[in-house]
Amino acid sequence: MIKKILLLFMFMITSLLADAAIDYKATAFKLYINGKMNQWQSLIDKMNSDVNFKTTDDKLEILNYYYGLVGHLIDKKEKDEASKCLTKAMKLADELYIKNPDNAVLLGLISNLTGFQIALSPIKATVLAKGMLSKSKKSYALAPGNPEVIILHSNIQLYMPEIFGGDKQKALSGYKKALKIMELNPKYMKNNWMYIQLLTSIGLVEEKLNNLEAAKAAYKKILDMYPDYAHVRDIMYPRLLERMKS
Repeated sequence: MIKKILLLFMFMITSLLADAAIDYKATAFKLYINGKMNQWQSLIDKMNSDVNFKTTDDKLEILNYYYGLVGHLIDKKEKDEASKCLTKAMKLADELYIKNPDNAVLLGLISNLTGFQIALSPIKATVLAKGMLSKSKKSYALAPGNPEVIILHSNIQLYMPEIFGGDKQKALSGYKKALKIMELNPKYMKNNWMYIQLLTSIGLVEEKLNNLEAAKAAYKKILDMYPDYAHVRDIMYPRLLERMKS
């Protein structure tokens, strides 16, 4: 009997240690680099069920992954899955907003998630666009030196139609500002999927502005650091090289 109790105790301790050893940020980053973002939902589910992962910062990290996953699903034309994921994200965002109405990162994430709502259902733009822009501006006003906030604000500037204030050049300037801040502080770069997304976004906007050599430099920088990053290696970089030949 005592032996069974000891074995059970050891099993419980081992399980607890295994859970404690999970580095969610590193795991998410590895999945991102390896083109396995669809597995983020399972990771998010694990984070949500982790009793030791319940602070506001923890929940903001979860919301950050929801933001990345919804964007990925929209890019992949998986609209039904994107819509389901977005519903969960907005529920969490609403819960956080009640207690944290002036959290700059939260406001930026809500603004971008609202942008996804519009992307999935453009007819909602007349109702949602004003709130999206308001939260984006407030987010940036509260924390103009936070690189995540700058990225989220620049996303709105990039994807909003020009008639409503969209501006690719301003978006690019914002992205470059965020990049400079991130690269001056290693904590922003370590296992941060948004750093790689930022470099990718810079390359994409440079392409849109016909700055092809600058776009090439951005993609090359990514591949020098992460040669296995399939999205740039297999899609964006080869596409750019073909364009540069013509």
